[in-house]
Amino acid sequence: MANEDYIPPIEFTPAGATPDEQASTLKIVEPSPGYPAVARLIAEAIQRESFTTVLDYTAQQVTLRFQIDGLWHAGAPQDREAGDFMLATLKKIAGLDYRERRARQEGNFTTLFQKIKQKVRVVSQGIKTGERVAIYLDWKRPVMETAEQLGMRATMIKQLSQILENPQTGLILVSAFPSEGYTAAWRGVLSVCDRLTRDYYVIEEAQEVEAEVINVNSVPFDRSKGQNAMTPITQLLLKQPDVLAFNELPDATTINSIVELSVNKKLPIFVRAPGKHALDSVLRLLALKPNVAEFVQRLDAVVSMRLVRKLCEKCRISFVPHPSLLQKLGLPPGRIGELFKPNVFKPGTLNDKEEEIQPCTKCHGIGYKGRTGIFEMLLLNDQLRQALLQTPRLDKLMAIAQASRHISLQQEGIVLVARGLTSIEELQRVLKV
Repeated sequence: MANEDYIPPIEFTPAGATPDEQASTLKIVEPSPGYPAVARLIAEAIQRESFTTVLDYTAQQVTLRFQIDGLWHAGAPQDREAGDFMLATLKKIAGLDYRERRARQEGNFTTLFQKIKQKVRVVSQGIKTGERVAIYLDWKRPVMETAEQLGMRATMIKQLSQILENPQTGLILVSAFPSEGYTAAWRGVLSVCDRLTRDYYVIEEAQEVEAEVINVNSVPFDRSKGQNAMTPITQLLLKQPDVLAFNELPDATTINSIVELSVNKKLPIFVRAPGKHALDSVLRLLALKPNVAEFVQRLDAVVSMRLVRKLCEKCRISFVPHPSLLQKLGLPPGRIGELFKPNVFKPGTLNDKEEEIQPCTKCHGIGYKGRTGIFEMLLLNDQLRQALLQTPRLDKLMAIAQASRHISLQQEGIVLVARGLTSIEELQRVLKV
């Protein structure tokens, strides 16, 4: 967006009921002073694969942010006058009233740029400091359906499969952070199940039904009608399900009912709850004050996932780690010759020929491209169950897990660092280690 005369080769299909209306809008906006800036803005959002782009209007200027792989990155700010011309054009293309700066408005249009067709949603809303405009791109990316695609190691997949094949298995808790792979982790773990020879059902609120997992049947209930997760169970049990899944645990009553169901019907049951790591998710559920003794006795395993950004393979920088760093990470010094770090673009940096170094064309100078999951699987043993009953302190629980040779999220993440998939800095950012 630095060259104000440049207009990228992007095609707009504005909002409109008919092609004539759309053509009429284009005839109005293309000569307008704000059109080049809109074209550059949308093209940049597409090039950078931004899911959400936000414009914040204040009295003096317009700030720009791109959400890429879950993180916000600042764009080049604009002066208010140029920003107003751009916004008027953007609203016109989206079918909004460009004169309205306070009330919430929402509109849509489509684009074609670099052979990528995009649906674009624009939402504007007046705020205390001025106006905020959010631009959402509808990326049609392949859904990561399986645990393997999400990054779960083959040995963990095999171990999880063995747990699922055990007819004595009780509860399996799946945890992740909301808005950070919460749904993906759930889908990934369910994908490990043998859904061809066994009947799986997931009980979920009718207004919050998630994307279908192949061969996992959805059983909705409607909370607005006074129903809860247990409402469909009586009829569902007539179908003799092999495995059940509940994708939310809102209160102690629900937890107790699910535990009772698992015990009485000898059913393996998947449940989901938020958490930073496996033990954190268990403690969060205990804070709801269910019947702790019965819950921990029936809980067999916790599978937790966090998402980290992957280093850009095109521009990542290798370095020879100091032995003290390898020791801190728990990596054998003789086997790790190099690690990698991101190549973050810094404007004004010169090469040996005194030429300004340009940002990487793949990651656009961020240093990362895409994300992958870090998984841990905690197996409940008698020592952990006893500690959860008597002294459910995180430090003691972690010590017991470590003594049981549990591989933590941090240790799993270090494996990704050693493989050059992510950086130490990224691991520290996500896990706060």
